[in-house]
Amino acid sequence: MKNCPKDKFIHAGGLRLHYLEWGSDRARTMLLLHGIGDNAHIWDQFALNAADFLRVIAVDQRGHGLSDWAIPPAYTCDDYVTDLDNVIHALHLTEFVLMGHSMGALHATRYAWLRPEKVSGLIHADIEPCPPEWNRKYLLNLYEQLPLFYESIDQYVSEAKKNSPYADKRILHKIAVSALSKGQDGKFRSQFDREVFFHFDRYDLRPYLRDIRCPSLVIRGKESRVMSEEIAREMSNMILKSRFAEIPQATHPLHIDNPAEFQRTIFEFLRELGYACSDTRP
Repeated sequence: MKNCPKDKFIHAGGLRLHYLEWGSDRARTMLLLHGIGDNAHIWDQFALNAADFLRVIAVDQRGHGLSDWAIPPAYTCDDYVTDLDNVIHALHLTEFVLMGHSMGALHATRYAWLRPEKVSGLIHADIEPCPPEWNRKYLLNLYEQLPLFYESIDQYVSEAKKNSPYADKRILHKIAVSALSKGQDGKFRSQFDREVFFHFDRYDLRPYLRDIRCPSLVIRGKESRVMSEEIAREMSNMILKSRFAEIPQATHPLHIDNPAEFQRTIFEFLRELGYACSDTRP
């Protein structure tokens, strides 16, 4: 079916990693990286529309979705970026646009510095290049307090709504279906290793920003508490070919809170890169 991505797997660095693919493999490529605790399906609606003119690949990063968990836990920036490098090498990708949200944005930006010959455009969505200590404490609290299971999908949606106040509940329900697995006891469990919270790396990408050479977009939700406007503008100014944008009526999960404006902003950036794209709304 046109609306359904292809489910694919690849072996990289000793792990079996899952990814989704939309569009024609003859089109130019856009690679998407989700945030911590999410999975590749977080991009479903955006990818479906972008697939009209792009080959879109969204990866379940290690410990997330249908990808293997690292045992013992290994969830540093280098671990994730090495996986990304292996996937890109195995798929023979060159000159692609790389977009990441939150933790995925940190990995995307680090990769754009590491392999400048491969990345033709970078989109860094809603996380500071050196996340403050409160961010790590928040994740450690999730490690301790996040429910081990949910009695229903609706319970998950209600919890998600607290962090995505502007999101349409129908979108959150679709996300929940792909984020949860139902056990024999009838309870729903999240498809990620909660060790990713405990082992969240102490990222600091500031030393690399001035060496990123591809056109870049630094974007934040206007009401985000994870990336301040001041830091976002400062980050954008440090990257040579960068610009800054804000998504109104959006918090940290800006692509979920306001998908229409998020898509419009991304498509505008893609047009600046010379990618033909429509104005299709989510």
